[in-house]
Amino acid sequence: MSATPFSLRAPPLKAFGLAAAIVLAAAQSEALAGGPFQKFAGEWSGGGQIVGSNGRSESIRCRAEYVEAKDGAALNQTIVFASESFKLDIHSYAEASGESLQGYWRETGRDLSGHMTGRISGGRFEGEIVAPTFTATISLASNGRTQTLSIRPRGGDISDVRIELKRR
Repeated sequence: MSATPFSLRAPPLKAFGLAAAIVLAAAQSEALAGGPFQKFAGEWSGGGQIVGSNGRSESIRCRAEYVEAKDGAALNQTIVFASESFKLDIHSYAEASGESLQGYWRETGRDLSGHMTGRISGGRFEGEIVAPTFTATISLASNGRTQTLSIRPRGGDISDVRIELKRR
């Protein structure tokens, strides 16, 4: 009994099917790996401390919602901080290209807006937010269940914000 020889030449329909399967498998593999914002997406709440430039510290509550856009390559964020003496209401949009991140933000209570830049990788964002009268470093890390947020402004009435959030 002789074996049927294997041919690399496949009928066009079979070749198209094979090519489509390879493309779909690659897309599915990328989706399963998740985009850079996968660990952040969802609704979160928690609290922490906010320190004024005068050194006064207050407890702060926080609610956040992150919604992925552009097939996971971008993120819309709404985050509200509230203490006894003030409130911050921040809306932002960020896009990642590889590990590089760029976007914009707006704080509605103080009517501040600007841009953000930084790097994102493995559930961690390190960067800077900038406005004409305000600059701050920001660090945000998530393991998918908890997040830690640190904002260190330079100038202005707030000197430090530290928050821990849990997925709701």
